[in-house]
Parts: sequence; C-alpha cells; structure tokens
Amino acid sequence: MSSEPLRPRPSRWHRPIWWANGLAVAALLLAYLGTRVDPADLWPLAFFGMAYPYLLLANLLCIAWWLLFRRRRIWPSLLAILLGWGFVRQYVQLWGTNKQPEPVHTPFTLMSWNVRLFDLYNWTHNQQTRDEMMELIRVEDPDILCMQEFLNVGPGNPLMVKDSLLTGYRYTHCADAYTVHARGDHYIGIAIFSTWPVLAQGTIHFPDELNNLCLWADIAVGPDTIRVYTAHLASLRFGDKDYTFLRDLDQRMGVDSISRAGGRIMGRLKDGFIRRSVEVSTITAHMARSPHPVVYCGDLNDTPMSYSYNELLRAGLSDAFVESGHGLGHTYIGDAPSFRIDHILHGPQFRSWGFRTLPDELSDHHAITCALGLAAD
Repeated sequence: MSSEPLRPRPSRWHRPIWWANGLAVAALLLAYLGTRVDPADLWPLAFFGMAYPYLLLANLLCIAWWLLFRRRRIWPSLLAILLGWGFVRQYVQLWGTNKQPEPVHTPFTLMSWNVRLFDLYNWTHNQQTRDEMMELIRVEDPDILCMQEFLNVGPGNPLMVKDSLLTGYRYTHCADAYTVHARGDHYIGIAIFSTWPVLAQGTIHFPDELNNLCLWADIAVGPDTIRVYTAHLASLRFGDKDYTFLRDLDQRMGVDSISRAGGRIMGRLKDGFIRRSVEVSTITAHMARSPHPVVYCGDLNDTPMSYSYNELLRAGLSDAFVESGHGLGHTYIGDAPSFRIDHILHGPQFRSWGFRTLPDELSDHHAITCALGLAAD
C-alpha cells in the first residue's frame, strides 16, 4: 500500500492576506476608474486616485509574499498593475534625458514655481528667503518664468520682485493678474515673465473660487507665437488644526475628536476635487479655441492619478516630466503627504526635454523647469 506525501498545511496567515490582496486589487482598479469619472458625479473615487502610490505598494508587497509561498496567487495583483502600467510612468521616471530632439524651432526654457508669496509671513527671514529665491531664478535663468502665489509690492519695499526681474534680469515683458489686495501695497496673484515679447494676455476666472485664477499670455518666440497658460487651482484650504492632525495624529485624541478632524479633512478634499474638475474643464475649453500652440504649467493641486490632471491629457497635452523627467518628481514639501502636484504640460506641436524638479526648499513647492521647442514640419 503506497502513501502519497502529505501536502504541507497552509499557513494560517494565507487566508487573511488573500482577502487583503483582493481588497488591494479592487482599490487599485477603482483608482484607475477615478481618472475618468468626474468627482462631481462620484467623488469617493478621487480618494482612491490620491492613494494610488500606497495602493501600488500594497499590491507589490502582495506579489512578494506570494512569490515566497503561493506563486500562482501573484496573478491578481500582477495583472492589475500591468493594466495600469502607463500610470506608473506618471509617478516615476528612471531614464530622463537632457538631449534636445531634432529638429525643433527656437528652443526655450520654462520654469514654473509656486513661490508662496516669497515667504512674506516669515517675518524674521522673509528678506533672506526672497533674496535666495531671486538668486535661484538668476542661476536657472529661464526664458519664460511662471509664478503662482506671486507677490507684487509697491516701490521701495525690500520684498519687491516684479521691478527687480524687469530691470536686473533678462526679462523684458510681464503678464500678471491679481486676486487679493492686502495691506496697502501688497498684491497677490499670478505672473508670467518673458524674455520674448508678450503680444496679448488674459485671465480665466472661476466663479466659485475668487482667490485662484488662470493667466494666459501669447508670446512671440522667434518667428512663432505660442500661448502659455499658468494657473493656481483650488487648494485644500487646510487650516493649522488640519496640518497638525496630519503631521502628529495625537494618540491622546479621543475617537470623537479623530472622527471630527478626519471628517473635516475629507470634506475639504472632496470640495477641492470637485472645484478643480470644474476649473480644468473651463481651462481646456479655452485652450480648444487658442489660435496658437499651447503650454500649460502651474500648481494643479492634484496628482497624476486625478481626474483633473487626466482631463488635461485628454485635451491633447503631454507631460514634460513623463517625457524627460527623472526620479519621483514630488513637488509639494508642506505638512501634508508629498505629491507631484506642479506640472508642465504642452500641446502636440511641442517637444520637451531636460525636465528637472529643483531640490531647493525655499517655498512649500519645488520649482520645476524644462526646455521646449516647436517640432519642425
């Protein structure tokens, strides 16, 4: 009488991990779906998109586990990751290139930066920070400079930026617009500085967001005219309590306090998702009527797995980071989790190269820069 060898008894950990694996796969698929569903129609999907890096990591950990114990079970997570492989490239780039593609017309460099009012409210160091930021601009010396949360002050103020850029740097033209007038000579808004002539400019206002706007400028770059859009879209409106909660998550807080804080943060995230989808729809409709090739840059306040970002791609724009970036490209450096929420996108007529996320931490955003040129016919 022959006896077959007994099959090893499954570990008691396999069953709960298998169920957790299924949840991780489902959540990853919902993140993909969130890039196509307007938050105004189904806002909870936007949270899955925001959590995409963590959901991707969870599925990779599941694959690693099953490779050790039950190799056939890697397939759900592996297939889910492969299904959204294009999204991975929007978060991490390994082989960025500085090589200019050939041929292109009149190449130029562009830099976008949320400058956070040049550190206005850091009363003891704002002059030092402003000077260091201006020095960084001088070193980078972009042909076109786009700034969000830009501060313009009156003559004689040591925090003056606009006049300094137009007199002590290569910039000869400026398009700017302001949404806030504070403290007499302080104007807060958005600006585009150019070493090329600005032929026309205009603004796109958002009815439900008085403090944010989109600025566009038609710029004569050599023999060509391009239209540059720069925008600061709806922020999360987190207060000090929200940032403290996210940063510290005080374990001494009661369940009710944690629930209230979490509910408040979730409500603000939901509101931001919906407002940005409306704002991007307004911008893309304006772009569709542009008589010139389009470049879009600025603080989107949304990640690459958001509906708003992907709506810009569906409008025909390409991401300069995806084309030539390197590393993770995270741009936000505040108290909330770090994400890539600042972008340089361009129409199909352009080629981009040499995308960089600058390491300097002088604002709560890293500056981003790249080179662009119109593809030759």
